[in-house]
Amino acid sequence: ATSGGGGGLGDLLGGLLGGGATGSAGTRSGGGNAGMAILATIAMAALKNWTDGRRAQAAMAPDTAGFAAPELESMTAPATEELVVRAMISAAKADGEVSEDEIQRIVGRVGADGLSEEEKQFLIAELRRPLDLAALVAEVPNEMVAAEIYAASLLAIQLDTPAEAAYLRQLAQALRLDGATLSRLHEITGATAI
Repeated sequence: ATSGGGGGLGDLLGGLLGGGATGSAGTRSGGGNAGMAILATIAMAALKNWTDGRRAQAAMAPDTAGFAAPELESMTAPATEELVVRAMISAAKADGEVSEDEIQRIVGRVGADGLSEEEKQFLIAELRRPLDLAALVAEVPNEMVAAEIYAASLLAIQLDTPAEAAYLRQLAQALRLDGATLSRLHEITGATAI
């Protein structure tokens, strides 16, 4: 699937997360970048306690303080954008059924966001694909993207079934996110604690 800040999957994310308003001339205003920036901000805020701990160790090794530039760049990369959409779809599948509400949360703005036929086919294929948590997690390049994936999963569902809660526990364990980060992600997104 194609993606990027100027349209496509990025605009889908922007619309889902409240970014990417249509301007007076009918052009998109960077929704994809806004959506990914929102997720990146959520992930970085949740990981703040972790980075504060790393800074304490930095007195001994300054090169390890904070996050490396590649980690930061990976949070808004096109591959991450696609991974985030896949994570949201996987979360919606967690209870064995993708409800109409969940479909609308994920693809409800397809018409407004002007996805290409290729991108629509990508979304349809992902919705039809069996849930495969191991394959999803295998593509996560670092802890920052892991937090971003978890946040996107929280935002995709209502978290109102035991199966969804169990899926999120499995996802958190597979992503190796610590309890403090998970608590913060739930708090920031307004999702029920599990």
